[in-house]
This record gives sequence, C-alpha cells and structure tokens, in this order.
Amino acid sequence: MTILKRHLPGACLILGCLLNAATALSDEFHYNNMIIGERAAGMGGAFTALADDTSGMYYNPAGIVHAQTKSLSASVNAYYSLSKEYRGAIAGSDLKRTYSAIVPNFFGVQQPVGPVSLGFSYAVPEHAFENMDETFVDLPPTQGMVQKYGNPNLRIARYSLNLNTEDSINEFGPTIAFKVSQTLSLGMTLYIHKRNYLYVQNELVRLSNGLDHWGNYYVKIREWGTRPLLGVLWKPTEQFSLGAALSRTFVVDSDITYQETVYSTVESPPPLNNESFTSSDKQRYPWQCRLGAAYRINPSWLVSGDLTFYPGFGYDIIGTRVERESVVNTALGAEYSPWQDWIFRAGVFTNLSNSPNINTEMESGKEKIDMYGITGSITFRIMRNSITVGGNYGQGSGSARITSDPVIQDASARTWNVFIASTYLY
Repeated sequence: MTILKRHLPGACLILGCLLNAATALSDEFHYNNMIIGERAAGMGGAFTALADDTSGMYYNPAGIVHAQTKSLSASVNAYYSLSKEYRGAIAGSDLKRTYSAIVPNFFGVQQPVGPVSLGFSYAVPEHAFENMDETFVDLPPTQGMVQKYGNPNLRIARYSLNLNTEDSINEFGPTIAFKVSQTLSLGMTLYIHKRNYLYVQNELVRLSNGLDHWGNYYVKIREWGTRPLLGVLWKPTEQFSLGAALSRTFVVDSDITYQETVYSTVESPPPLNNESFTSSDKQRYPWQCRLGAAYRINPSWLVSGDLTFYPGFGYDIIGTRVERESVVNTALGAEYSPWQDWIFRAGVFTNLSNSPNINTEMESGKEKIDMYGITGSITFRIMRNSITVGGNYGQGSGSARITSDPVIQDASARTWNVFIASTYLY
C-alpha cells in the first residue's frame, strides 16, 4: 500500500533528485518472504502434497490426518536478514536498505479426536524491521534547482535520511481435518489475521546557498481480519500424493494514522506545513491457490513440488490506486534419510514480484525484483523428539523508481535466514 505525501512546490523541487517520501510497507511486492515450518522450510516450502505434520495446518490442513501421532512443534527464525541496493538513486550515489529480525516463525499442536484430527497453530509469515541512518554530502543538484536559483555552482551540501519501519503479520487459529475415504481427506484452518505497521521518516536537505528543507513523516497501521484456508489431499498409494489448498485474507477492521510536518526555507516567508488524518480504509489481499505433488522414490528418498498462484488485482485506498500483477511461485524439495535418526532436506524456491513493470510514468516508491532461493536443513531424532537446524539464501535483481525524478534505478536484493525447530511426539 502506498500513502502519498503532498509537499510544497519548493520542497518538491529540492527533493527532485532525492528519495521521495512515498511510504510503502517494508516488502509489499513479494508473497513468499518467510518459509513456515520445520520440515517444509528445509524443502523450500514444497509441502502441499505432504502436510503430514503440524505445519500442514498452514500449507494444507487436509494433510494432518496422515500424521503418525499426536505432535507439538515450534520453529524460530534465529536470524532473518534482507538487504536491497538501488544504484545511483541519490544523485548518482547508491542507496542501501537493510531489514533484520529475530522472530518466532511457527507453533502448532495437533491430535486425532475420534474420526477427525484437530489442531491449533500460530504463524508469522511476515516480520521486518528496518533502522536506516544515511548522510550524503556534496551532491550535484538537479537541473530544475539550477534553473530556479540561476546558480550553476549550486550543490546539495548535505542530505540526511533517518528511517525506521516495523511490519509484522501474525496468524493464529484452529484446524479440523477428516478422511472422506481411505485415499481422500479434507481440512480447514480458520486463521485470525493481525497486522501491525509503523513507519517513521526524518529527512534534511541543505543547499550550498543556505536554504533548508526538513520533513517528518509518521504512519501507523493496525488491521484485523481472517484467513480461511481450505485443503484437499489425495493419496492413492503410500508412495504418491496430490494436494491443493485455497485461501484469502479478508480485512475486517483497519485503522490508519498519518502525520506530516514539513518546514522549508525555499519559500519566503518560510512556511510550516503540518497535516494529519486517520482512515479506516482496508487493504486488499489476493487469493492464494496452492497445488502440490509428492513421490517417495524409496524408503530413503522423497521429492515434492509446489505451484502457488496469486491472481492480479487492484483497489483504491487513501486516494491511491494500487495495482498488483498475477504471480506464480514454485518450490521443489527433496528429503533424504540415510540413517534412521538423521534426515537431510534441500530445496529451491521462487519469490517473484507482484509489481507491474517499472516505467517513468508511474508513481515513485515502486520496485520489481524477482527473487530465487535455495534451502537446506538437518534433522536429528532423539526418541520421540526431533531437532532441526537449517537456513535459506535468496537473491534477485530488477529495477525500481524510488525517487521523484523520472529515472529508473537498477536494483538488487539478497536475503538469508537461519532457523531452529523442534517437534515432540506425544
């Protein structure tokens, strides 16, 4: 979601070559930022046709009827990091942004009760924290600045940017699943959706002629909703299975608070602009359709693959039109157990951007970076417990327009995380 800022004409001129104050959620352009669960995380998220542990409640609730026994599991992203670089974004200088977080990733418990399997799970599919403090000195001016002040020697003496963002999505709720027949099962998870977002930005522009521009921007978003998740799993043999799941997040309640304070000496007399408002506009989320297939080659080897489709959509919020393109993410994973108590997993996955192609006519603050990643994990079993350590790495490149100048920047991103998980069978 983008919330537009309305600056004074002189301030817009000064910011013409610098970072636009357009605000975006920390990573609104990707759907697959965190891979949930213990077994699934090691296999790149290719879990829809398996889903036979507690994290199946997140991927395909129909699969938990195939769990071997009652279980409780939890996983933690011990460290998650995302860095982005926009080349030549600030008057020819590169801008780097870094997110990091230490967060719980998933918790779940499930057990059979008569003919059905019941469970409860808590998942964190999004959690990002950014604290950026950048200062650039002696930058070249824009052509518009030179024309306005008639000074060919004008420079941007100092540009300081302080940015703090926090963005988290939490989902929690019950699951029920049952067998329709010996080969077919159905399941449903009803998640409560909770999102909290905070954005604080301070920026100072000082020209070599002594003129200044200072701005402070504050955005706080809180939303509640629900995400029903329906799943089906067909397992005609012990070696082969197919799975499908359909879900969508519906926002029921939303509170948006926005405040802007701008002081600039580029006009005479220097005006002070202070603006604030609240809104109950609701963000929209896409449908999510997961399809998966899994095949056990032999007792030691298993392979699994997923396709996840997010159709494109558009909506209006805070006077702004938001457009999202259709995305198909893929995942392919393998599991190898050479010894009874050791399991090795590996996978590859995509995290493609939902943003339209970047052009100079669109609003600033947009980017399109397609991400590709690899995962791996090692599990060790001790009696009725298992401990898993793993991680994943992703990278991608693309383009962005994050300044108010009609210039497209080359952009790149890298992400990696280390996770620890454990399951207890009781």
